[in-house]
Amino acid sequence: MFELQGVLDQLSGSSSLLPALVMGLVFASVALGVLATSGLVTSRSSLRRRLQSANASSAPNALTLKVGEGQSALERLLKPLSDRLTPSDEISANSIRMRLVQAGFMQRSAVGTYFALRVVCGIAFPLIVMTVLPVLSQNMTVNVMLALAGSSILIGLYLPPALLSKRIEGRKLEIYEGFPDALDMMLVCVEAGLGLDAAINRVGHEIGKAHPVLGQQMELVGLEMRAGKPRQEALRNLSDRTGVDEVRSLSTLLIQSDALGSSIAQSLRVHAEDMRARRMLKAEEKAHKLPVKLSIPLILCVLPSLMIVILSPAMLRIIDTLLPSLNK
Repeated sequence: MFELQGVLDQLSGSSSLLPALVMGLVFASVALGVLATSGLVTSRSSLRRRLQSANASSAPNALTLKVGEGQSALERLLKPLSDRLTPSDEISANSIRMRLVQAGFMQRSAVGTYFALRVVCGIAFPLIVMTVLPVLSQNMTVNVMLALAGSSILIGLYLPPALLSKRIEGRKLEIYEGFPDALDMMLVCVEAGLGLDAAINRVGHEIGKAHPVLGQQMELVGLEMRAGKPRQEALRNLSDRTGVDEVRSLSTLLIQSDALGSSIAQSLRVHAEDMRARRMLKAEEKAHKLPVKLSIPLILCVLPSLMIVILSPAMLRIIDTLLPSLNK
């Protein structure tokens, strides 16, 4: 007690040592506070990144081969009707199922839901027409209403196939536009030393950012091969799912190169050059068709207005000259 009091008296007596001691304590406390705060922020940010990566890996919309377990509200609503309307003929059912797969509907209940939707549209459209037409027009006869209701039945039955064909064409166009880029990327991956399976997985992951439909199809090929399906069958399934001739030719090329033992990189290079030449030829064909297509609006829209502008002064002068003589 007395020794501590003596030390304090000694420190208070030395006026030059006390400010240095106070500054040292302040510096140490600030440094410890900064270190503790930075460690806490770093640990929280790293924990947040780990949680985000875990949530992203376990996201429900991640690509998987398990298709059809979850059903939408429309599928659950049409399930009693779709079970009865699913065709028993395997040939027709497989053809419709292939078209639905090319449109992106790969659920097991897609075929029954498609036929059920056609029947519902065929029943709902005439009911809507018969309900709305009397409200819109009071003078409409019964025959006209029945004719419109009959035509609405045809519209309801054939609208789903038309929309399905439109969706298939859109997906085929997207795959066709992104396929040359995917082929070049696959060639780079194979020449860099990756195997064909790893190259397909890499291309599917990278090309999906610019072309999601093509990336999904390539990732499905990788998933099928990792699940144990032979490479030839997985490539054939890719050509069937897309329905694009370029993808089918690439699948045939890879299957033949694998069977014959030829260089895959050389085959991919030749195929990429051929596809690039085809793409340039199609672009030139569209460019050559453009003047012919532009001639129709030019003749219908521009030429009449041009003739009016050119002939109007002459016609007005002729009218001014002939009208006085005709009145005499």
